[in-house]
Amino acid sequence: MPDVAPAKPADPAVSFLPNGAAPVRSTPCFTPGTMVTTQRGECPVEHLTVGDRVITRDNGMQPVRWIGKTQMFLYDFQADPHLLPVFIRQGAFGKGLPERDMMLSPNHRVLVANERTALRFREREVLVAAKHLTTHGVHTVQSSGTTYIHFMCDRHEIVLADGIWTESFQPEDHSLKGIGNAQRLEIFEIFPDLKTAAGRAAYGAARSTVTGSELTESAAQAAVV
Repeated sequence: MPDVAPAKPADPAVSFLPNGAAPVRSTPCFTPGTMVTTQRGECPVEHLTVGDRVITRDNGMQPVRWIGKTQMFLYDFQADPHLLPVFIRQGAFGKGLPERDMMLSPNHRVLVANERTALRFREREVLVAAKHLTTHGVHTVQSSGTTYIHFMCDRHEIVLADGIWTESFQPEDHSLKGIGNAQRLEIFEIFPDLKTAAGRAAYGAARSTVTGSELTESAAQAAVV
């Protein structure tokens, strides 16, 4: 009987994208020009480097462990308009926040909080994707291209960007599908536990996420902290 070589274990990166499918690219991301608050003061997100320490809402200064960038072109947005960035006008959330015009990818989550969210969701602070915010001054914009930038810490963090609290990268199954194999392998090298479903589940969200189906108009307009 001929020798049969043992089957190789599935590549944890490739297993996210069966049959060679292209990345989903719906990952939560910042765009160039967003000012992230670090130990050195505000820094454009595109100038962050691994090891920089960013201010977090829950855990003080935390080092950036990984940074990923995805170039988006006009043809990407023409093929998938749902990937177009969301524009947030300076002051759209009141009290002068955000401190300047900013753009986020549609699935990038922002921290919102007030009595309405507490009553509706029994949590005062929740995360809401930019595409679900209905505040005046927030809307999807046409774009001929941009760079979507994401960075990751040792845990999912709430970080300060353009004066508002928003999220760092969270390696959920869906978000990992949104990046290329090379970036996934980089993450798995830094965080080997994320190769398993249990490891990804352990890297929990900093706050509960409110989805579009759960939102009411009043909750979607909740003030950003």
